[in-house]
Amino acid sequence: MIWQTITAYNYCMKNREDLFTLIKAMSKSEKRYFVLDAKKSGRTGSRYLTLFNALSKMEEYDDSKLKKKFPKNLSSDKAYLYEAILRSMRDYRSKSSKAAQVKERLMDARFLYERGLYGQSTARIAEAKAMAKELEDHFTLLEINKEEQVSLFDRKAKVTLEHIEQLNEEREQTLVAINEELKYLDLYYRLLLEILKEFNLKDEKSISELKNRLPLYLLEDGMKPNSPHARRRYYLCKAVYFNLIGDLHEIYKNYQMAVNWWDLYPVIKNENFHTYINNVYNLVNTSHKIEGNSYISEKWINKLESDKPSLSYHNQKAIFRTLSISNLLHLLNKNDFEKAKNILPEIIDGLNRFGLKKSIVLIGNIVIVYFLTRDYKNCLYWSEYIIKNLKKSGRDDIHRLVRLYKVIAHYELGDIDKAEGAIRAIDRYFIISKLPKTRFEYIVINDYLKNIFNAPINCFKKEIEGFYSFLKEANKNPNKEIPLGIDELMIWAKSKL
Repeated sequence: MIWQTITAYNYCMKNREDLFTLIKAMSKSEKRYFVLDAKKSGRTGSRYLTLFNALSKMEEYDDSKLKKKFPKNLSSDKAYLYEAILRSMRDYRSKSSKAAQVKERLMDARFLYERGLYGQSTARIAEAKAMAKELEDHFTLLEINKEEQVSLFDRKAKVTLEHIEQLNEEREQTLVAINEELKYLDLYYRLLLEILKEFNLKDEKSISELKNRLPLYLLEDGMKPNSPHARRRYYLCKAVYFNLIGDLHEIYKNYQMAVNWWDLYPVIKNENFHTYINNVYNLVNTSHKIEGNSYISEKWINKLESDKPSLSYHNQKAIFRTLSISNLLHLLNKNDFEKAKNILPEIIDGLNRFGLKKSIVLIGNIVIVYFLTRDYKNCLYWSEYIIKNLKKSGRDDIHRLVRLYKVIAHYELGDIDKAEGAIRAIDRYFIISKLPKTRFEYIVINDYLKNIFNAPINCFKKEIEGFYSFLKEANKNPNKEIPLGIDELMIWAKSKL
C-alpha cells in the first residue's frame, strides 16, 4: 500500500518542491486541522509531523537542509506526507463543500449496496442526487443515474416500466446538458488560444478566417444554451470573442451577464466563489477601460469588500488579490497616483499575509505606482524583486517592462554607471530571450533611452521629444497590440519636457 502511494506521488510530482508549495498554500486553520489529524495516528503521525513542521518553517525550499535533518527515507517520507495532507484536506473540505458531500454520499451508497443494504443505499443516492441538482452538476447526475439503474432490481421494491422510462428520460436530458457544457467549454479555450496568439484581430480577413476555424455560430443570440453552466460559458465566450475583434462595450456587456448569472444560483456561487471572483475581476478590469465607468468598478470593489469577512482564507486571499489590482488600476486610470501610493503599504502587508509574493501582476502594478510617483528607490527594489524571484512567471512582457523601469530609475537617481550596467543587462536579456529587434522594448532601449542618457544638454530636449513622438505613434497604431507600460513611459517623457 505504501509503495503504491509513493509511486503515485512520484509519478504526479516532477518537482521536488511540490510538497513544500502544498504546505505553503495551506491556511492556518488547514494546518491546525492536519496537525490534530496526524496526532491521532500516534508515533507514526508524530514522525511525519516533524517533517511537516520543518517544511512549514522554511521561507525558501532547501533540499540540503532537509537531507541533513532527515538523512533516511526522505523521499518516501515526503511521499507519505503529501498523500496524508491531501487525505486530511478532503475531510476538512467536505464540511463546507457540497460537491465533496455528493461524492461522499455516492461512496456511502456503493458501500451500503455491496453489503446488501439496498434501502439505505437508495436513501444515500437520493441525497446525492438532490445536492447535485442544486449544483447543476450534470456530470455527477449522469453517474447517479447509472447507480440508480444498476441497483433498480436489487431494492426489493416493485419495479415498473415507468421507473425505467423515467431514468432514461433523465439520462437523455442530462446528456443534452453535458453536451452543451462541453461545446462551450471547448469554444472558450479555443478563443483563449486565439487571444494568446493574436490578442486583437483588426482586419476583416483575419475575422473571416477565425469564423472558418471556430464554430462561432454558437455565439449567435438564438444559440443561447439552456443548461446553466453552459449559459455562463456562452457569455464568457462572447466576451473573449469581442475582445479579439476589439468591441469594448460588448466585452463589458457579456462579462456583466456572466457576473449577474451567479446571483441566480447562490448555491453554485457559494461552492465556486473563487471562480465568481475571477469573473468580477474581468468585469472590473473592462470597466476601467470605458470612460465614465469608474463608478461601476467602485461598486463591485465595495461588494467584494463586504463579502470578505464571512469567507474562507482562500477566498479572502483571492478577493485581496482582485481588490488590490482593481484598486490600483482604478486609481491609475484616474491619474490619482499619490492615492495609489498611499494604499501600497496595506497591499504589501497583504502580500506577506496571504503568501502572494509570487503574484507578478500585483507586484508589477506596485512597480508602476512607484515609477509614476517618482519613488525610484522603491521602484528599483520591486523591479529587482521580480527579476530575481519571479523568473518562471510566464509574463515576459512584465519582465521586459520592469527592466526598462530599472534603467530609468538608476538614471533618475543620478547613478549613470548603474544605468549603463542595467542597459547592458537588458540587452543580454533580450538576446537570451530572442526578442526581435522590431519589438517595442528593444527600440525603446537601443534607439531612444541610450541616446537620451548620453545626450549633451543642448540636445537633450530634442531626444526626449523624439521619444515622446515615438510613444504617441505606437500608442495609436490600430493594427498592433498596445505595448504594456506605454502610458507610463509617456508620462515620464512628458515630465522631462
